[in-house]
Amino acid sequence: MIRTCKVKLGRAHKQEARLDEVLGLCCDLYNAALQQRIEAYKKQGISLSLYDQQKELTLLRGEDPEYQKLTATMTRLTALDRLDKAFKGFFRRVKAGEKPGFPRYKGKDRFNTLIFDTAGWKIEGKKLIIKIKGGPVVLNMRNKIFRQGEIKRLQIVNRAGRWWAHFLVDAGDVPEVKTSKNEVGIDVGLKDFAVLSTGEVIEHPKFLKQNLEQIKELNRVLSRKKRGSNNRKKAKVKLARAYDKIKNRRRNFICQTVATLMEEHDGFAVEKLDIQGMLDKTQEPEGLGKKSARGIRRGIRDSAWGMFRAQLENKAEEAGFPVVAVDPKGTSQMCSACGYFVKKALKDREHTCSACGLVIDRDLNAAINILNKAKNDLGCRLAAGSTDGCVKGAEVSVT
Repeated sequence: MIRTCKVKLGRAHKQEARLDEVLGLCCDLYNAALQQRIEAYKKQGISLSLYDQQKELTLLRGEDPEYQKLTATMTRLTALDRLDKAFKGFFRRVKAGEKPGFPRYKGKDRFNTLIFDTAGWKIEGKKLIIKIKGGPVVLNMRNKIFRQGEIKRLQIVNRAGRWWAHFLVDAGDVPEVKTSKNEVGIDVGLKDFAVLSTGEVIEHPKFLKQNLEQIKELNRVLSRKKRGSNNRKKAKVKLARAYDKIKNRRRNFICQTVATLMEEHDGFAVEKLDIQGMLDKTQEPEGLGKKSARGIRRGIRDSAWGMFRAQLENKAEEAGFPVVAVDPKGTSQMCSACGYFVKKALKDREHTCSACGLVIDRDLNAAINILNKAKNDLGCRLAAGSTDGCVKGAEVSVT
């Protein structure tokens, strides 16, 4: 079970300048390797492999003194392995019939991560020491690594002008999944962040919406700066930090929400959402104007449903609690009491069943259906350890 521990690094301008230099060299190598693959295919019809380019890197390190300063493993992981994963992702998407997204050249402002395995660095007290020929780079760690276990990989990340160390730690074997006794269905949304099958409502903080005017103003300031100027670089950093602050607040909210759920429940039923498809402009719901559709897409990004589900699954895995993802199709339309389908538009916030007379909040109805789906599916029942059938005694057929 691999988990990531993030440690903030102290400011040291001379050390940061050296890390920026290393990032620049790795970025140049990434772009050169991409160009080599493109030209080899265009001119000779050859598809270069990672192994081919690793041999080229060995020759490059023997001839170029700049790359001799860097460890071979770090250079390979940061540039060549990263490019190889980009190509594998491209071919996978082509095979699946998805939007391919061919690997692109990287600008130095978009290449911000150095990757190490277990070599090329060490920790001494509160100092992280990166080994580079010509003298090590010494960085102060602001906080401790909070997980125990063997460190498998280190990533040094420059995000919004600040440096972070991401330690990938082997946290041990995955605990055996326990039998759940207090399960809950979770329906995420835009109006409320989530509604639970128990009736509890988790309010949506809408961090992006709260700071949208500030983001727009910073974008306007950036657009007025001359390209390539120092003022433009400063404006870009200010904008990046504003986004980073929103992202940190959102992550903190999700972590606290998941911690509360873990204290109160021991089994979770969630929706298996196609978030990328929901953000696709070509798959917008019918009857919505462009402005409304744009607002919905912005709300989906602000909700960070993917981050929430990933955090919930990680924490549940560590505790041995089951998490079941069900198909969300029909969960909003189907009556949680009798199974009758009641068609609703997006604006309809209440479920009123003409068959059994049930009147209930739309999202609460969906949350109950999500839990019912998880309980009725045989495989999910075994995963969730449920033997009580549907909540509220409902008999719901799953197709």
